[in-house]
Amino acid sequence: ALCVEWCKARARAHQWEEEVLLLHEEMHHVLAFFEWQAGWWDKQGAQRQFVSHEFTEGALAYALHQATLHCRMSTHFRSLWEAVPSWTPTSVAMPLTYTP
Repeated sequence: ALCVEWCKARARAHQWEEEVLLLHEEMHHVLAFFEWQAGWWDKQGAQRQFVSHEFTEGALAYALHQATLHCRMSTHFRSLWEAVPSWTPTSVAMPLTYTP
């Protein structure tokens, strides 16, 4: 009976390790998405042309605002999640760096 309980506890520990790995991977994906979307918005402003100069200017301002917003969200979440790897065992921890 003790051996069975030990096996169950070991399986749960491995499941939690996998959950931590998945969480780290999701965090990487969120940061990558924010950075990609900031770049995408950056490109959109210059690509849109309207009949009215005011509309073109407004679209450019909106795209710049969205790019800045996504860049700030990436920075904010990166700072929030900076300490997360230190909370996990070294065998599971992964740094929060994203290089495209």
